[in-house]
Amino acid sequence: MRGNLLTESKTNRAEDLKPRNGLNKYFLISAAILIILVVIAYSGAGKNNFVGWDDNDYVVNNPLVRNEKSSGLKEIFSTVVSLNYHPVTILSLRLNNNTCNDCPDGIASKPFIINNIILHLLNTILVFILVYVLFRNNLLLAFLVAAIFAVHPMHVESVAWISGRKDVLNSFFFLSGLISYIIYIKAEKSKYLWLLLAFILFILACLSKATAVVFPVILLLIDYFIIDDESAGSSFRDVLKSVFNRRILPLLPFFAVSLFFGLMAAHLQNGQNFLGMLKFSKAPEDVVNIVGPFSVLQRIQIACYGFFVYFLKFFIPLNQSPFYPYPDLNEISHGYFALFLWISLLAMLVTVTAVIISTRKTRLYIFCFGFYLVTLALTLHFVSVGKAIIAERYTYLPYISLAVIPAWFITRSGEKTKRLFLIISGIFIITMLILTRNQIRVWHDTGSLWTQVIEKYPDLELARRARGKYYYMLSAHAKNIKEKEALENRAIADFNVAIGAKTASPDVYEGMGVILQSRKELKKALQFLDVAVKLNPQKGRTYYNRAMVHDQLNQKDEAITDYESALRLSPDMSLEILKNRSVLYIETGRFDKAISDLDELVKIDGRDFSNYYNRAFAKVMLKDYEGAVIDYKIVLLLNPGDKATIEQLRVLQEYRNKK
Repeated sequence: MRGNLLTESKTNRAEDLKPRNGLNKYFLISAAILIILVVIAYSGAGKNNFVGWDDNDYVVNNPLVRNEKSSGLKEIFSTVVSLNYHPVTILSLRLNNNTCNDCPDGIASKPFIINNIILHLLNTILVFILVYVLFRNNLLLAFLVAAIFAVHPMHVESVAWISGRKDVLNSFFFLSGLISYIIYIKAEKSKYLWLLLAFILFILACLSKATAVVFPVILLLIDYFIIDDESAGSSFRDVLKSVFNRRILPLLPFFAVSLFFGLMAAHLQNGQNFLGMLKFSKAPEDVVNIVGPFSVLQRIQIACYGFFVYFLKFFIPLNQSPFYPYPDLNEISHGYFALFLWISLLAMLVTVTAVIISTRKTRLYIFCFGFYLVTLALTLHFVSVGKAIIAERYTYLPYISLAVIPAWFITRSGEKTKRLFLIISGIFIITMLILTRNQIRVWHDTGSLWTQVIEKYPDLELARRARGKYYYMLSAHAKNIKEKEALENRAIADFNVAIGAKTASPDVYEGMGVILQSRKELKKALQFLDVAVKLNPQKGRTYYNRAMVHDQLNQKDEAITDYESALRLSPDMSLEILKNRSVLYIETGRFDKAISDLDELVKIDGRDFSNYYNRAFAKVMLKDYEGAVIDYKIVLLLNPGDKATIEQLRVLQEYRNKK
């Protein structure tokens, strides 16, 4: 029968589609080898740390993950994190929450990474099973595809990056759902229980990452690929029509869910709420980054460019980077990159034409091409969100179908040719494994992450800004002066490049200001902090840092004004702010205001004797000697033997005796 994937008879094909009883030992051995490959490839990832790219929003500073007492399932399922609604992902991260007193952020990264690796291992086995049942129990084909999936270095971003949890978790439910659907098609008993399971797994995939909305389209592709019906005819259109007529009704609920989550994702990515159902963990304007504007033609060209870059990196995954920035807009319109875009568009048209023509003889290419395109479609930037033109994490599922084509040819080759191809495949898999182990080291920490990006894009503002902030934060915890200065110098170098690239990040200017303040370059520090405040007038810590510079420049009134702004915007910093401001009030003779601040400090921290000592001094200046004596006595209770306090009490006692 023409139109089938292979040339075997319909009878043989139907028999092949029937599930076999039990699993032979070669299947189990193959699965064991796949597990070993994953363990070898990712054995070094457990030593990695949180990185300063989404990990703070997703885990470190996320109360939905960290603060189990103040947030429950209701909060998790009603909150948008970084413009994404994926409550099941957040819930899974919450299960890895831990306390680590020796860790910089009070939480260890290892449990999160280990769980990512476990999910990747499970996904590898699911890929093995999926290909095995799709291709009529072709064990060698399934093993080769799953082995490439297990060790491909383009998957490191999804696995070794803690925030990549959404990719590996979504894929776990997605792949499980596909397998459940295939069992539904083939099963003779309890068919609709398997369909129901596929539907539930689909919803869980959508709740893990919105890109799972393409699931129903993949189900149609699977139906088209394995359908065996004489009435279907031999043409692509006839087969598709048969699939549509036979399968569309059970899939209507899937498409309804897909539409719902698709609309939700579109609204959230534009910074808009969806039906007033959700709340944002951060203000949308703090997250949205739209690159452009691009014409419709340019958007299509950029999508085609991504399609072929991902394709090339499947076979040659060199020059990897955690971040691939858009070229300059002029380059996209008129430069060499514009030529690449036209070539990509032409190549896409040729590819689509060739794949459609191939349907006269086989369904393999339309299935693999369709699976690759559909699973990539929502990440090909038809609508440009963010500042990266491509991202390695987007290849996690699409590469399954790319691996199928060469693996299929290997299994269909003659014995001598097959041996040669298997040797080449082994070399390819080992090479991919080595590249994966090397790429894992890139994700060790924020510094190593952005260093690889900077090596490829030396003037990239985003990378310089991020690495500079990392060095700046490290300098605050330096072990000695020499190490502190070295880290500050690195931060300054990166900040200068970011500023030269016209950064709009207030953190860069604030970091420069704080470093210069520590080096006593106060006037320069003030200039940078002024810019930081102008760029973000709603950040209390920036006012706090500028207040300290004003104080050191003997600009007391300006310092007090900044402390007032800092207290209003960042009440969580009240302890530090009130301490500094109360001293300024005393220095400028505003003793009543100083006492007011010190009263608040005593309420916040009643064990700090310095607050009572300063309040006693202010009371003395206001001639409240009795109140001062009480405070000085409290100081001695908290800090017995304090000579300055004893002396002040003696002077007050003598004054009272004379009076």
